Amino acid sequence: MSENRIRNRVVHDLPCGIGSMTLITAPVIQLTCWKCLTYRNELPSEIHPSKKATWRFMRYVSTLMKHVPADAIAEITGVSASTALRYDKAVLEADLPPPVLDGITAILIDEKQVRRGHGYVTIVLNATTGELLYMGEGRKKESLTSFLDQLSQEQKASIKVACIDRAGSYKAALAESLPGAEVVYDKFHLMQNLNQVVDEVRRSEMKKAGEELRGALKGQRYLLLRRPWRMDVDAQAELCKLLSANRLITTAYILKEAFDRVWDYTSKRWARRYLLKWCDWAQHSECAPLKRFARGIAKDTEPIVGYCVNQISNGRMEGFNNLISRVVHKACGMPKLDYLWLKMRQISLQT
Repeated sequence: MSENRIRNRVVHDLPCGIGSMTLITAPVIQLTCWKCLTYRNELPSEIHPSKKATWRFMRYVSTLMKHVPADAIAEITGVSASTALRYDKAVLEADLPPPVLDGITAILIDEKQVRRGHGYVTIVLNATTGELLYMGEGRKKESLTSFLDQLSQEQKASIKVACIDRAGSYKAALAESLPGAEVVYDKFHLMQNLNQVVDEVRRSEMKKAGEELRGALKGQRYLLLRRPWRMDVDAQAELCKLLSANRLITTAYILKEAFDRVWDYTSKRWARRYLLKWCDWAQHSECAPLKRFARGIAKDTEPIVGYCVNQISNGRMEGFNNLISRVVHKACGMPKLDYLWLKMRQISLQT
């Protein structure tokens, strides 16, 4: 190739002193291939080929984006919020390593709403390291299958445990692509489902109660859901007064606390035995919501008692979902999923 012409390009660079940025002039050499009649621009390696900025300035902006909202970047660097987002995305694409898919023994799977309406994404984390492995649009079976299809047979064989909520779509995808992995239901999701059942019983009884009892039951949701060891003396006295006022609420509360004991077992056999006994207690109660919940639990005892051996939950995933909410809020919305994927990859590798 031969030199065709030389032009100068003004690009952004790191500030000197207290300024927001420095403008520098760099040569752009246009090369021509007379054999194939094509042109190519050659720039100094420190300048991004398509952005009017140096790599060190873009990395400076990307570092600020970790701590400062995009709207405030303009006051510090002199570039607009949209330009700062493009700089940050380009730096992350160049610097972040690909996900490590070898040697994974356990994964955490959950969905997260990132947009209004039904803007959900499927998230997969390495349960050991917390590294973000995958983020895909939707929360259906295909969303998880697209990640599992990327794995080789050796990588699939190394995964022994997968922790999910009770979503049937994820369980079906795992049964199809990872038949050798044990599925474990997240205990926090299960307790959340049971807490919703207890609150449903409270609201149902409140509708049937008289004026005096309705006033006693109103606003007591979190008192029933709070763990006993986190209550002070006044809260315990108020709870005793509440339970003595309604038999069905007392039944729901006692069964809720009894269900929590299943996590103390270290043997699947004894945990399964206790869980089935709990389902029998719930079926003999007069609480329709508890009976419905117990029927679902009796069908899925194996993924529940799997926690007793594997001791795995989605606690790390819930913390990661909170980080996603903070990133989306800081960016005033996240219209592009590919940029959110890069930002969360960056955070997961730092933590």
